[in-house]
Parts: sequence; structure tokens; C-alpha cells
Amino acid sequence: MAVIRLATLEDVNDLVQMRWEFSEDEHSNGIVSFEEFHKICSEFLIKTINGGDWYIWVAEIGGNIVSHMYLQLIHKVPRPGKSPDPYFGYVTNVYTRPDYRSKGIGTKILTVMEQWSKEKSVEFLILWPSNESVQFYSRNGFFRCEEAMEKHW
Repeated sequence: MAVIRLATLEDVNDLVQMRWEFSEDEHSNGIVSFEEFHKICSEFLIKTINGGDWYIWVAEIGGNIVSHMYLQLIHKVPRPGKSPDPYFGYVTNVYTRPDYRSKGIGTKILTVMEQWSKEKSVEFLILWPSNESVQFYSRNGFFRCEEAMEKHW
């Protein structure tokens, strides 16, 4: 049974390794070594875990992290009659190791993240799914919206 919890500084090396696994296509060309990436990603994760705008949930089985999901709180400009500290959540870097997929672990993490978000008065969660993950998010109550716009350069 998976234990769902917030990541701690002791999880940094595992989280770096999982990000490396998750991004295999991007590093397989040999442009960056694992050691270089480990330094950059570790610094980010330490700042993230010690900060107050990012939260990382992990699923642990037998003492090993098998899945994770990141949430960044995005602060909004206050509006009259609304929460004095309004924000929404950006869900990203969702990854489950292949041997643990399709076992309900991602849904368990998402359920815990959603409950936490409701308790913290997060207005809504947003994400940009990969083509492969659309069905997972749809099953878990997310829907496509056409309100956002983006600009690339």
C-alpha cells in the first residue's frame, strides 16, 4: 500500500533521479550529464521544499518513492470581496515509475493534493496534460477549458 506524504529534504536525491528518468528523451542526446543535472535540480528542489510556494507529494512503497506530483501556488492580485490572499494551483511534473502505473497511485496522490488545496482555499487547479495523461485527468474530474491563451517566443 502506498503512503502519500509531502516530500522532505531527505527525498531530494530520489526526486532528482526520477526527474532524470522522466526526462529521458531530453537527456539521452548527451548534452548534459547526470552530475550536472543533479546539481541544478538539487538546488531547485532544496529551495522548493524550503519555500512556501511549491509542494511535492510523493507515494512511497516499501521505503521507496514510486510516484510524485508537484504543485506550485500562484498568487493572484486581491479583489474586493474575495480571499485576502487568493491563489490557484499549477500541477506539474507528475511521474510514476513504470512498474507502478495503472495501480491507482496517481489518483491517491491527486486526491490528497486536492484535499490539501481545498483546506488552503486554493481557488482551482490547472495543468497542461500530455496526450497520454488526458484520460487520467479526465477520470479525476479535470476538464478542458478554452479560457487560457499563451504566446511562444
